[in-house]
Parts: sequence; structure tokens; C-alpha cells
Amino acid sequence: MVISLDNFRAGLSWWLDKDNWGRDLINAEYDGIYNDRAEGVTERWWGATVTRLGQWQAYRGSKPPNSKLEITKRGLQQLAYLSEEYSRLMSNPMMEPSIADQTWEDIVPVFAIAYRIKPSPVFAGKMCHFLFPNLFIVMDNVATSVSNYEIYWRGMKSAWCSFKDKESLRNALATAIGSGKPIHQRYPFETKIIELCHIGLCHPERHPSIS
Repeated sequence: MVISLDNFRAGLSWWLDKDNWGRDLINAEYDGIYNDRAEGVTERWWGATVTRLGQWQAYRGSKPPNSKLEITKRGLQQLAYLSEEYSRLMSNPMMEPSIADQTWEDIVPVFAIAYRIKPSPVFAGKMCHFLFPNLFIVMDNVATSVSNYEIYWRGMKSAWCSFKDKESLRNALATAIGSGKPIHQRYPFETKIIELCHIGLCHPERHPSIS
């Protein structure tokens, strides 16, 4: 079982061992992510997102496109399509789309656009997460295995929806964030729990100090 308290604890412990991964489970960074998106998919949003993608090491490596200039240019070519899909998924601006209430068929157009910018599930997953944090799960070369994103997303959604004790994991994550800054009102609890459980599955060492 991927979604479990044991996997969550192991994933959280692994995360907190990383000096530059954010002791607050990047709670503070969501201020920037949502503020950059406040006016929708614009050139300003894309510029900020490319910078963030670089900070999250989403386009490093020897295989192009692997520079900020290339990623910026390719993204600008797709911006109108991305804006259209963003508007479709945000048809109700009062409700943030989440993994629990969308299907892969609903979201695949957005992922396909990201994949056209750079054909990498790591890049596309992170880029889409910055656009819809509650809808797309982060996949990372360092923290987790890399696989077909569609199969991964479908499997993780199914695992999360069938997991019964969601509230206990939400409470555990809220406690773990534990910074002086209030938890962002749109903090992506579901996708972050799934990500941490996936990390714990890949790095199963147990740390009793994590409660």
C-alpha cells in the first residue's frame, strides 16, 4: 500500500534530512506560486515559473532543452494554449481543482502542453504542479523513481481516494509543517501527502523521532 502512515513518516523524515528542501514543507513558497498565478497564465507568470523550475532543477541535464533561454522560448510558444486550458479547469474560480475531483482525461491537455516544452515527466509534473498544486503531484529524480506520469497519476489518485483515514495524514502533515507562518489556505495537502508517501516507499528507513 503506497498511502500509509508508515510511508508518510519515512517520506517526511527523508525530506527533513535535506537541508535545502524546506523545513516547512515549502508552505511559504506557495505564497509565491499562487501570487504569480493571480492574473492567470501570463508572460509574467511564465517568467517566474521558469525561474522556479530552474531552482527546482527541473530542466538540468545534458539533453536539450536544458537552458533557461530555451525553456522560456518554448513555453512562450505554448502560452496561449496553456492559458486556454487553465481557464477551462478554473471555470469555477472559487474552487481550486484537486486530484480527488478530476480525471486524467480532464487534465491530460495541460500535461501534454508541458511535455511539449520539455519531454520529461519530471519537468512536466513540476511545471503543472506550479500551475495547479492541488492537481499535479511532483515527481523527482532524487526523491522518487521516475515513471510514466499518466500511470503514476492514475495509480496515486486511486490509492488516495481508496485510503480511509485521510484526516490522520492531513493532521500529521499540518503538524509537520509547524512553522511560525500560517499554513497557506490553498496548501496542497493531498498531493503533498501522496508525494511524501511515494518518497517513503522509495526510502523506507524508519525514524522513530517522527510522530
